Amino acid sequence: MAVTFPTLTKDKPPRVLVVEDHTPTRLAMTKLIRQAGAEVTSARDGEEALGYLLAQRFDILLTDLRMPVMDGFELVQQCMKLPESHRPPRVIAISGEYEAGVLSGQPVQFMPKPFDLQTLLTMIGGKPN
Repeated sequence: MAVTFPTLTKDKPPRVLVVEDHTPTRLAMTKLIRQAGAEVTSARDGEEALGYLLAQRFDILLTDLRMPVMDGFELVQQCMKLPESHRPPRVIAISGEYEAGVLSGQPVQFMPKPFDLQTLLTMIGGKPN
């Protein structure tokens, strides 16, 4: 059974930046989100992701919170400081160690790990934060 975005428009697939330090998880998420119809770029940590955000335009930033070099918390803070032209309209944080409350007051959606793929795709295909 194919997994797809519930609200994905056919004319323009979403551009998603996946930031995850655990290689098997990053590769699996990238593959599955791409198979669902998105354009996907992946990064190993927040520092690498910030470089992509400065160079390209993404519709969605999907980031793990706990990573080496620059974690997801700092990445979200840096992302919010970017000019609007480089700031993704949607930010989704994922974590197996933290709960949604750690992002209180920030325009970020949260999904705990392990997550259900269809729930994640529904969140990606949903409305901006």
